[in-house]
Amino acid sequence: MRKLDWKWIAIGVVMMVALSLIAGIVLAFVLGSQIKDATNVQATNLSGGQLVLIAVFNILVFAAGGFIVGVRSAGRTIIEPGISAAIAVLLALLISGNFTAVNLIAGGLIPFVAGVVGGWLGERRQGTV
Repeated sequence: MRKLDWKWIAIGVVMMVALSLIAGIVLAFVLGSQIKDATNVQATNLSGGQLVLIAVFNILVFAAGGFIVGVRSAGRTIIEPGISAAIAVLLALLISGNFTAVNLIAGGLIPFVAGVVGGWLGERRQGTV
């Protein structure tokens, strides 16, 4: 069994948090004040299309972060970007005060998968898979 590359997990966390912040700023310009309560589904005034836009941005952020880690890392790093995405979600939940095990599982599963897929695509691009 292959050991995890914790260096690339840490780099992936930093990269995904940074990409998430950039995506949040872009979405704030696009959606304006409507995005203020986006993390509170009951209080949000966002339409279904706007919620899909936010979800797509988030999936792309984690897939792009995974892709970058997959391309830049030496060796085979596919699971590491997924772990990075889950840790980034964990940090966001802790900072926002919304951490629960259910929120972590619900909010971290899709980013984890997006990170793994991005890492796999990055490794394919690099030629190590």
